[in-house]
Amino acid sequence: MFSEEIVNHKRGKDGASLVYPVFSRRSGGLSLGINLFPDRKRCNFDCLYCEVAKTVSCATFDLRHLDCALEDFFERRYHEYWAAVPIMDICISGDGEPTLSPHLEKALELCADYRRRYARMAGSSELVLITNSTGFLDQHVSALLTRSVEAEGLKIWAKLDSGTQEGFSALSRSDYRLEDMVDGIGRFALKQPIILQTMLCRLNGRAPGEKEVAAYAAILRALLSRKAKIEAVQLYTVARPPADPVVQALSDVEILEYAARLSTRIEDGPPVLLFGRDGAIRAART
Repeated sequence: MFSEEIVNHKRGKDGASLVYPVFSRRSGGLSLGINLFPDRKRCNFDCLYCEVAKTVSCATFDLRHLDCALEDFFERRYHEYWAAVPIMDICISGDGEPTLSPHLEKALELCADYRRRYARMAGSSELVLITNSTGFLDQHVSALLTRSVEAEGLKIWAKLDSGTQEGFSALSRSDYRLEDMVDGIGRFALKQPIILQTMLCRLNGRAPGEKEVAAYAAILRALLSRKAKIEAVQLYTVARPPADPVVQALSDVEILEYAARLSTRIEDGPPVLLFGRDGAIRAART
């Protein structure tokens, strides 16, 4: 049985933990989360469905603190609480957009080093970065991620929440243009593999309709026609209390219906992985 900390993605007192274990639907088990923003949420999106509270802590990020926290987890906490549970991945996500952190490169290197150092526990785990995809618009960030993909096999889960500007703006509450986001994803994925992750939810009582499905499918087809290396598409819904109550989770049936409508519009696409509130629904192919 998993603890409340794991299920609800708690980050310790005042959300200040740098290293936190969670049970991840999309990882399929224990994921070791890495938080680069222990002081406050730092993100260039303000997603309606985000569960990260806008609290402020006196904690500050320090690579030495992350080193100590990782050592404590592998030397003590894992053995005391989770020794029978395999570590599926070490995931850099946390309270914000990780590509905004000036410590990202060193944090990736440190996590990769611990994965090698504690190979018996984490050697088969993946190194994962969850991003809202804005970093692809910055050539320096893209180069950094490319180095980590090539050197450490970094897996990048890149957000693409909507096929329309209206839907994208409503969910992200940002000024970014969807066209620019898709172009950035395409340019990066032309050389390096990514996994797309897409939030499916009800806004003000309305689920994504035919227009949204068609627009999303058109974007996916365009990316694939550019030879973008999209390894999979994750379709998931809300699992924890969101920032705004206008957001509600879709049912498993609704997610399956969305995937079915998507599959009729795409041939020979990547695997589509479906995740409901309580976990994986099933794997499908477009």
